[in-house]
Amino acid sequence: MKALARVLERRARLLAEAQAQRQALAQGIAICRSVLVVVDRGMVWAAWLRARPYLVVAAATTIAVLRPRLALEWSARLLTLWRVGRLLYDAVKPARGERAGPPGSQGYAKGEG
Repeated sequence: MKALARVLERRARLLAEAQAQRQALAQGIAICRSVLVVVDRGMVWAAWLRARPYLVVAAATTIAVLRPRLALEWSARLLTLWRVGRLLYDAVKPARGERAGPPGSQGYAKGEG
């Protein structure tokens, strides 16, 4: 009977631990979900703007005409951001020959083999 009591006690403890872990996981997912919702909205807006480049040009032209100093300050910031982004991208991207491709295509450039 002692063995059965220990098994039941251990089962109750494990069930309580599992419930606590489920609650912690649910809270973690809720935090990630809110972040992913914001990222998703940003991607939708970016896709919408990419489909309408004339709106970006019109907005930039309007700002440049109405507030030239603001446009100059922001253009310098954007140029710096672009350069740093390209520098980081070039540092991280794999070399053309090192890039992983489909199986069986190792060592062959496009058009060869």
